[in-house]
Amino acid sequence: MGFAAAAAATPSQPVATLHGALAFQTPSGRELAKSLGCGACHAGMPGGDAIRHAAPPLGSNAVPLAPAYVFRYMADPRSVRPEIAPARMPAYELDERQRLALALFSTNEIELRGVDDAFRSAQSRHRDASREEGRLLFASLACGGCHEHPEAPEHVAVGPDLSSEGQRVREEWLRAYLAAPVAIRPAGPRPGAGGQMPDFRLDAGEVEALVRFLMEQRAAELPAWTPGVLSPFSMGKAEALLRDRWSCLGCHQLGDDGGRIGPRLDGAARRLRPEYVRALIEDPSHLAPGTIMPGSLEQPDRLDLIASYLLQREAPWTGSQRVAEIDLRTAGSLLAAEIDLLAPSASPGVGASVYRARCAPCHGEDGGDGFNAPYLPVAPTAHRDSAAISLRPDDVLYDGIYAGGRILGKSHRMPAFGASLSDEEIRAVVAYIRELCGCRGPTWSRDARAAGRERATPCR
Repeated sequence: MGFAAAAAATPSQPVATLHGALAFQTPSGRELAKSLGCGACHAGMPGGDAIRHAAPPLGSNAVPLAPAYVFRYMADPRSVRPEIAPARMPAYELDERQRLALALFSTNEIELRGVDDAFRSAQSRHRDASREEGRLLFASLACGGCHEHPEAPEHVAVGPDLSSEGQRVREEWLRAYLAAPVAIRPAGPRPGAGGQMPDFRLDAGEVEALVRFLMEQRAAELPAWTPGVLSPFSMGKAEALLRDRWSCLGCHQLGDDGGRIGPRLDGAARRLRPEYVRALIEDPSHLAPGTIMPGSLEQPDRLDLIASYLLQREAPWTGSQRVAEIDLRTAGSLLAAEIDLLAPSASPGVGASVYRARCAPCHGEDGGDGFNAPYLPVAPTAHRDSAAISLRPDDVLYDGIYAGGRILGKSHRMPAFGASLSDEEIRAVVAYIRELCGCRGPTWSRDARAAGRERATPCR
């Protein structure tokens, strides 16, 4: 069905629900994952490019499409092309402004033909909504994984690698999640860049097929580990370490406390397998390539304690409430940083890329407050504050990045990145902080030759 016909068509129900000759048998989980385009967002899934043959291209090379149609359609997508079953457009939780911006970017009409009252009314309420805003939304929602668009930023697969999903999650949780997805990471799969897992409106048979397929994915076998049964004293000790010493709650929420970068820690036992929890705390980049979660510098017995605490703590798993306001310009910058970090070799801007991906959620892209700052008990250091940062030698900045805020007598919610970043990367971040503040450290702390040039008279 072409765009012109699609725009005028009444959206039909997913093909799986049709009666008679059009009804089809649920395909295997592998084929279903391929036809739904799971590989467009998730590594480890088949046919990452296959969905592009079914999903229509957008922008200047596409058949004309009325913006008002896209605006209405994104509010409640339904299948308009039964012949591509079981592929379908999933439902996203978008507000009116987001749908308007996406409609402006996704279509190619210079004059907004086919505009209806609802579209005009939305424009009047959001007069500053623009195609650029739609372009950044297009990237953050990973629309480019399915739809080609000549003006879209380079596509980044935003979802987690699913090649070891059977080792990662519990089957009963996965079944409920596929039937009714909710937010796991409050600020998106790539923190601060937004994005969300859409609802494909799977029927019961499709859910079961995908669950069977995903639970078979065990690319990396994890070492066996059994959580300890903690006494009330040990449970209290673990919680005190979490809240008052370790950095976990700088990113994760526990009860009413904690950051909004990673998933909630409440209900971890209902979502994740024990051996995965323990391995993730120690070496997250091995299990989740591309994650900004740093590896731990703690001793193994401490890691056993915290993993056992999270798995023994009684709490329901409810998902996370999305961070309401994420600046789309920051989201675009974070996506660009993600692309840079995925490059085969370090680029000249590696300091900026690492900073934007790992530091900006708290410190802000420009060295001010990031989206996570309001959820921290101590305001993050303002790296653009030249008066303050000029008093700190480079080695102090290095130590704070390597070993965390606690080693400097600052907030323990600042994590240690020493187990995850190379010496070259940390030095590059320090250099980038100097760019943000437009300052250098104290004269005595600089390279001896540089310091000597600025000293009026040599020390004797």
